[in-house]
Amino acid sequence: MSRKEANRLKEYSPQIAGPGSSTFLSPRVLAALTFGLVVFALAAVVFGRFDLSLSDGAQGIPGAHNDHTFWWLVNYYGELPTWVVIGLAVFALGLSWTDTLRQKLGAYRPHLIYFLSTAALAPGIIGQGLKAIFNRPRPGDGLGFFPLFAVGPSGHDNSFPSGHTAMAFVLFALVFLIPETNRRLRVLAGGGFFLWGVAVGISRVVWGAHYPSDALFGAGISLAVEILLWAAVFRRRVAGAGPPSL
Repeated sequence: MSRKEANRLKEYSPQIAGPGSSTFLSPRVLAALTFGLVVFALAAVVFGRFDLSLSDGAQGIPGAHNDHTFWWLVNYYGELPTWVVIGLAVFALGLSWTDTLRQKLGAYRPHLIYFLSTAALAPGIIGQGLKAIFNRPRPGDGLGFFPLFAVGPSGHDNSFPSGHTAMAFVLFALVFLIPETNRRLRVLAGGGFFLWGVAVGISRVVWGAHYPSDALFGAGISLAVEILLWAAVFRRRVAGAGPPSL
C-alpha cells in the first residue's frame, strides 16, 4: 500500500470506532431512546386532546392554506428531495455491478444499501404497516378525532404515522456516511436535514393532513431505523469497504 493510500484510509476510517466498540449505540443511548418513545406514547394516549388542539391551532394560522406559500411548497414537495436521492442511489447501485464502474463504485455499495434499506423500512414497511393496523382518520376526513393507537374507521389514506415526515427524515441517514473527521460537514448536513424534516412535519399539520403525533412518530421511526441499522448491520460493512477508489 502506498503512503497516499494509507493516508486516505486513515482519514476515512475514524468514523468506525472499532470491532469491539459500542460507543455509538451504547446501553445509555438505547435506554434513552426507549425511555423517550415510552414517554411519548403515554403522553399521546393520556393527553390525546392536546394533540387535537395543536392540530386545530396549526390549521388556524392565517394564510396557512394559501397556494404558493412556504407551507404549500414544503407540504407538496417535502418528499421530493428524498425521492431524488433514492433514484440516484438505485442508479449508482446498479452501476456498481457493471464491469466498467465496479472498481470505482463498488466501495460505495454498503453506503448505498444502507440508505436504501432505511428508506424501504422506515416510511415503507414500518410506516405503511402501522397505517394499515391503526386506520387513524385524517383531521379533514370528517370522521372525528381518534387518539393515537386507537383503531379508527378509516380504511384508506390513513393518518398515522406521517409518511411525508418519515420520508423527509430518511435524508438524515446520509449523515452517518460522512467520516467523523469531517465534523463541520456532519454538523451542517445533520442540521439541514433535521430542519427540513421538521419543516415537512409542521407543514403536514398546518395543511390539515396530519395530527402532530403523526408527524412526530414519522420522524421517530426514521431516526430509530437509521440508528439501529447503522449500529447493528452497516457500521462495520462500511468500514470494511475501505475508502472509495476514485
